[in-house]
Amino acid sequence: MINLSEKNFEKYSRQLIMDRIGESGQKKIMNSSICIIGCGGLGTTTAQYLAMTGIGKMLLIDFDKVEISNLNRQLSYLEKDIGKNKAEVLRRNIQKINPESDVSIIKKKITNKNINSLVKDYKFVIDCSDNFKTRFLINEYCFKKKKILVSAALQNFDVQIFSFQAWGNKKNPCYECIFPRFSQLTGLTCDQMGMVATVAGFGGIMQAITLVNIIIGCKNSVFREFIIFDSFSRDMKKIKVNKNLMCKICKS
Repeated sequence: MINLSEKNFEKYSRQLIMDRIGESGQKKIMNSSICIIGCGGLGTTTAQYLAMTGIGKMLLIDFDKVEISNLNRQLSYLEKDIGKNKAEVLRRNIQKINPESDVSIIKKKITNKNINSLVKDYKFVIDCSDNFKTRFLINEYCFKKKKILVSAALQNFDVQIFSFQAWGNKKNPCYECIFPRFSQLTGLTCDQMGMVATVAGFGGIMQAITLVNIIIGCKNSVFREFIIFDSFSRDMKKIKVNKNLMCKICKS
C-alpha cells in the first residue's frame, strides 16, 4: 500500500482538492496497477498523463522500434530515438515525469500463448493496439481473467473510446458485442487509414481520463457506453450499448 508523503501532497495538490478525488481517490490512483499494450500514438499519450496523475505501477508492452513516420503523432519520441524499442524509450520518459512510479517493459508481441504470463499481475488493461486481431485477443483475455479494459480506436479525424467489464454485470458488453469478429469489414490498421497527429493525442488523453474515472469510482454505466468524437466537425456522440446475447465471448 502506497501512502501519501509530504511531497505527494504538494505534487498532486490540484487533484487532492477535488471532491471526487481527495486523499482517498489519490491513494486509489497511486495503488493502481495498469498494463498498456501498444506504445504508439495512443500509448505514449496515455502513459505520460497517467504517470502525471500518479499511477503507481505500470507495464508497457511493445515489440516495435521507433520509425521516422511515428514522430508526428507519437508524443514520447524524438529523431534521436529512431531504431530504439518504443517501450524502452517511453519508460525512460515516464520515469522522468514520475520517478516514484514502478515502470516495467516487455519487448514482445502479445500472443494467445504469452498474454497471461505478461499481464496477469495487473488489474487494468489499456488497449492501445492498432489492429483488430490484437484487440480481439485482449478483449477475450480480459473477460476470462476479469480485468477492466479501456480501449480506443483512431481513424482520420475520429476517436472511439470504450470501457469493458462484461464479467461484472449481465448488461455490460465486451468488445466483440460491438464489433463481432465475423462481421469485420477491414483488416487495415489506423496507420494505413491515416490520422491527424492531434487526434492520436486526444484519444490517449480520453483513455487516461476514462481509466482515472473508473479507478476513483464512476458509475457502472461507463461500461455500457460507446463514445465517438469527430474532431473535424467537433461532434461527440455517446451511444448506449448492451451485451449481445449471441456474443461468442461473453454470453451467459
